[in-house]
Amino acid sequence: MPKKIRVTITGAAIIRQIDWLLENAKFYDSKERGKRFYDPHDLPALLASYVAQNALTVAAAARRFGMSGDTLKRLMSGRAISDTMLLRLRSALSDEAKRNIKQATFAGDWHEVTPGKVASAIAEVSDRLVFLKKIITSSNYLLSEDTPIDKIQVLQLIALLTATIEALRAPLIDKKQAGGFFRWLARFAKASAQKGLEKLVVDAMNDAAHSGAHLVHELSTQAGIPDLGSLLGS
Repeated sequence: MPKKIRVTITGAAIIRQIDWLLENAKFYDSKERGKRFYDPHDLPALLASYVAQNALTVAAAARRFGMSGDTLKRLMSGRAISDTMLLRLRSALSDEAKRNIKQATFAGDWHEVTPGKVASAIAEVSDRLVFLKKIITSSNYLLSEDTPIDKIQVLQLIALLTATIEALRAPLIDKKQAGGFFRWLARFAKASAQKGLEKLVVDAMNDAAHSGAHLVHELSTQAGIPDLGSLLGS
């Protein structure tokens, strides 16, 4: 079994996903309820990871989000979600994010993304991560009972890919966290190949992992910022 890696799914990442849903996801209008219902895409997996990483019960997380436990369970099960519920969830997470920013120190091995070689490496690895995510989410086999990989692992992988793609769009990247993710992805690809996962998916995992390793190398060639807290406070 591949070694687990801890990649935090933040409230800010979920807010970005909600904003994307409101702008891009397919929806239908319910005349009876007077609401618009959206295809949730990756939101259920992100919510499940957020709840697990914060060691919350569903009931406790639901209270934090301002909804009932049954409602949160339905959201995490992948059902269509209304515009009203999306905005309620966004509001609760936005308030929490503001509180966290005031207390954060942002320690890490941070690097700017503007240098030419770094920007080029980011563009390449982002394209490969997007491609990997696309073939995973469009594969009925990976989410079927016959898949060689546990379906929970598949959902966790989708959530990690979503979070990493979003992180690569930021003006600064934590090299240590990025390196950990891409090393984990390479190990996961090897373990998946041994379990008999189709070659197309394994090759896409390896391509993304190799591109990620190249990005980490390029980040290593420039000076880092040890603590964003001092930068933000200046």
